[in-house]
Amino acid sequence: MHHAVAVLIAVLSLQTVHAAIHVTVSVEGVEGDIKKNVLAFLSIEQQKKHQDLTESLMKKLHQKAPDEIRRALQAFGYYRPDIQTELVLKESTWNAFYRITPGNPVIIDNVEVSITGEGRDHQSLRRLVGNIPLLKGDILNHQIYEKTKRLLHDTAMNFGFLKARMIKSNIEVQAGKGIAHVILHFDTGPQFRFGTVTFLQSVFSQEFLSRFIPFRNGEPYEVSRILALQTALNNSDYFESVEISPRTGQPEGLEVPIDVKLVPRKRYKYRFGLGYGTDTGFRGRVGWEISRINKAGHRFGITLEASQIKSGITGEYTVPLRDPRTDSLVFASGRLREDTETSTSEKLFGGVRFNHVIKGWKESIYLNLEEEDFDVADDEGRSTLLIPGISWTKIWTDNPVNTRRGLRTYLDIRGAHESLVSDLSFLQFRTQLKYIHGLWSGGRIIMRGEGGASLLSEFVDLPSSLRFFAGGDNSVRGYAYNSLGPEDESGDVAGGRHLLVGSVEYEQKIRGDWSAALFYDAGNAIDSISDPIRSGAGFGVRWKSPVGPVRVDLAFPLSESDKDWRIHFSVGPDL
Repeated sequence: MHHAVAVLIAVLSLQTVHAAIHVTVSVEGVEGDIKKNVLAFLSIEQQKKHQDLTESLMKKLHQKAPDEIRRALQAFGYYRPDIQTELVLKESTWNAFYRITPGNPVIIDNVEVSITGEGRDHQSLRRLVGNIPLLKGDILNHQIYEKTKRLLHDTAMNFGFLKARMIKSNIEVQAGKGIAHVILHFDTGPQFRFGTVTFLQSVFSQEFLSRFIPFRNGEPYEVSRILALQTALNNSDYFESVEISPRTGQPEGLEVPIDVKLVPRKRYKYRFGLGYGTDTGFRGRVGWEISRINKAGHRFGITLEASQIKSGITGEYTVPLRDPRTDSLVFASGRLREDTETSTSEKLFGGVRFNHVIKGWKESIYLNLEEEDFDVADDEGRSTLLIPGISWTKIWTDNPVNTRRGLRTYLDIRGAHESLVSDLSFLQFRTQLKYIHGLWSGGRIIMRGEGGASLLSEFVDLPSSLRFFAGGDNSVRGYAYNSLGPEDESGDVAGGRHLLVGSVEYEQKIRGDWSAALFYDAGNAIDSISDPIRSGAGFGVRWKSPVGPVRVDLAFPLSESDKDWRIHFSVGPDL
């Protein structure tokens, strides 16, 4: 019994001794990445806190340190360092000192890069060789050397050279002369091609899905085009998940078969939304959509919207066309009602539009038949119009929710003629522009402009939905929604033939997700260039919410001193 206790005490004593070893490591003479690399190579640094570290092991690690330091320095081109080491026990702590004089670095004297194989004249590989980050006269850096090898290999693989390999790669260092010769001999092998694409699903026809493919069978294999296919399928909103598996390890000759596993979304989709804005008051939206009606990808959806000034129901039937990534045909119909301080409108409409996307621009060519009952100022009537039109929209942004830099442009041209079903003839243009530019320390300049022009003879017959008004959250702040425009003899706003609105705003981040803003707006709906321009100015606060900026503004109507200030509240993306 006494013997067992003695053994237990001895074991505990040994553990105590092991735990009592304290080691510090000090490296002098180098800084930055070089020092970090030295510490990463030093075994004594890596094991100084290990519970099993003994004094004898610690001394062996100290003896290994000079060779480890040399290897660490060679990665940065230093092959002739002077290293002084010292191990000192002071107050129960072992202090390991390493004083390094790196010496002169090795300089690259010659770089020999050659590419053989089918890809020797490939543009991307030739461009990479022409801009290789290893140049004569540079300090030898092994990390850059390894990065260059990876770039050659990755670039070749990305463009279908799946058997590419490095035939020879080495660095011939003449440490005594302080020079190095870099040799890279790379063989691309043959270029592989796209093989058959197989879609693993049972919901859509193969013919429909094949229209998403951005390449043809037999074209050169490129990873970027595989990613383009993945993006197109994900963005289509038909699928819950998309998994693309190129069979690069099982090619059919020089062709790579591609398997695409698709998990469709639920067939029925419901959408609900609530919001509030000063212009609209409380608003709500309910939507129902059949995401796939048939194997050709047709969709149908109904949206019901209601607010204090607007309400309506709209149905849309969407037909994907030859390229479903960019082209669709949409048949729409609905009933809309708007009741503001200046006008009342109730409209039935039906129409078709062709949507096309090219180089980031969304183009819509449309034809609408509209029947509208309207009451604005002293003008009251019913109109029937067959309106063809075309619009273009493009958005550039660094972040679609909280934008630091971005631009949105919109242009719409529409018209009607009495010889084609319509009650009157008119031609109308409308354009919008909004620009955001980030400045120092969380500041932003936000500028927007809106313009419109109408060409027609009998303005009184133009329904209120096609007249121009100004004022409101996204127009001239300080004035009520659609409260600005030419007035009739009774002083009621009748709307204008033309529109001109501009705004400039400076926003500054204050703390966290909160910002403050100063703004100046000016503009009006007008009938002629001599009509007065109204202006408003004020300040506000912004909060970056998950759904986009929440804006609260206090605006003063500068052109109408007899009117009080107004609060404007709005939510949503900047662009």
